[in-house]
Amino acid sequence: MDPIPPTIEWRRGRVRLIDQRALPGELRFVECASVDELCDAIRSLAVRGAPALGAAGAFGVALAAHTIADESAVRPAARQLAAA
Repeated sequence: MDPIPPTIEWRRGRVRLIDQRALPGELRFVECASVDELCDAIRSLAVRGAPALGAAGAFGVALAAHTIADESAVRPAARQLAAA
């Protein structure tokens, strides 16, 4: 039996998550390299369920801190994630 992959994880500087839209027929992943991509994944229901949404928000803030050079832009990115 294959191990069950994490629902959401940090992988090579990106947020990788199981695409819930493809389940149960297919196991597909979405990799988000930006806060905008992660917000799109949340809005399109690729991420579902309160625990996964909370983790996506936390990973999103880490992604913002990792990808945004201007430290003052991380808070607006966090607000963007909360609004998604």
